[in-house]
Formats: sequence, structure tokens, C-alpha cells
Amino acid sequence: MAFSHDTSAGIDPSAPATGAAPGLPGRVRGLLFNPTSEWQQVARESTAPGRLFTGYVMPLAALAVLAALLRSWLATPVSVSGALVMIALTFSFAVIGVCVVALIINSMASFFRGVHSHGHALKVATYASTPLWLSCVFIPLPSLSLPALFLGGVYHTYLLYLGLRVLMRSPRDRALGYATTVVLCSILLGIVFTQVGAGLGATIHVSHFRAFG
Repeated sequence: MAFSHDTSAGIDPSAPATGAAPGLPGRVRGLLFNPTSEWQQVARESTAPGRLFTGYVMPLAALAVLAALLRSWLATPVSVSGALVMIALTFSFAVIGVCVVALIINSMASFFRGVHSHGHALKVATYASTPLWLSCVFIPLPSLSLPALFLGGVYHTYLLYLGLRVLMRSPRDRALGYATTVVLCSILLGIVFTQVGAGLGATIHVSHFRAFG
């Protein structure tokens, strides 16, 4: 796989392509503790979109589902039908959110001197969201939820920056602006999803519904 001449990200142009991605625990561990090398590994993989969703997005989105259910149950008991609706909404928003962010990343690639690749954009949108999903486990704990979400958001931006440099080939001087723009668009998208989720939650009498935890 060929890369740009910006070698500041430590890209190895001669690295062979690989067909298989590591398991979910290995990928999460790599992104959290060795993100630069992990993005290089991601760039060499050929992972089908379906596998990204079923093997990564859905399991981590389940954390947001459990957090949302626990938060609601601690406040007001949730009926079985209400719980099922919350599960459906949370998973739907997770999948739609990743797809929309991937479209944003791909559509803005040229502006930030990157290359268009929907497959790579989907990988960036998926894997960079890892700290956001992980931070959802703290939602039921009021004293820890805000710091955890803040740290998750900061690390999400950092992962985006690295991923956009490696996979979308955006040069160093453009990648930070690229990542910041994507984050701002993601925040707007999250607000829309939260409002939609809150409206649907009120309709089915489910309190404290959060689209992303």
C-alpha cells in the first residue's frame, strides 16, 4: 500500500498488506497504549465494513446500551418494551453516527490535502470512537462521568489526528484542523441524536435516555 511522503507518522511504505485485524481486546489495547503503531497496522488491513460494525462498533456500543439502561433503572424502573426501544435506538445511533462521520471525513479529504477513501474513512470513524464508547461505562456514576467523558473526547480527537494522517494521508500541518473539523461536526451530530433520543424517550416514557450513553 502506497503512502504519501510525509513520514512523520512513521509509515512504512513497503509494509505488506494483511487481511486480518486483531481481536477487539487487542485493537482496543493498541489504540489506547500504542496508537501510532496501531494506525499503521489498521492501514495495512483489508477489513470489510460489515466486520467493522459487527466485530467492533456493536460490541462497544453495547457499553453505551448497558450504561443507558443502568442510568434509567437507577432513576426510574424501565419497562421491558422501554428497554428494548432504548437498546434499538442506541445501536442505531451508533451505526448511523459512524457512517455519517465517515462520510464527513471522506468528503473533506481534499480540503485538508488528504486522499478520498471511504473504506479508510470508515476505519478512522470507527476506531477513533473507541475512547468515547469506553467512557460510557462511567455514565451511571455522576462523580466520574464528566471527567471520563471529557478525557474520552480529548483522546478521541488525538486518535482522529493520528488516523487522518495515516489513513487519509493528510499532512501534519493540515491533520489537526481536519480532526478539529470532524470533531465539531460530530458534536453537532451528537446534539441532533440526543434531541431525537430524548424526544423518543419522552414519547415512550423512558427517562434519562442518552443517545450515546
